[in-house]
Amino acid sequence: MIRRVSIERLELELRGVDPVVAEAAVRLLGPALREQLAHRDGPVTAAARLDGGHVAPVSEPRALANRLARCVTQRLEER
Repeated sequence: MIRRVSIERLELELRGVDPVVAEAAVRLLGPALREQLAHRDGPVTAAARLDGGHVAPVSEPRALANRLARCVTQRLEER
């Protein structure tokens, strides 16, 4: 099954995160979202606006990208 997810706009507030870490994490966010969504069984629910909640900052970009992806995926599952 091929799944497509279209994200027209994404706003992230990464307060308190080193700018270099934030930039690297955002670059890794697409693959992290793909990985998180691949583990879902059900359909992806459309959302006009989605609040990902608060994510505790970390110093490793991949870990931050994974946390952000988990938050987005969890919010989609709650809909």
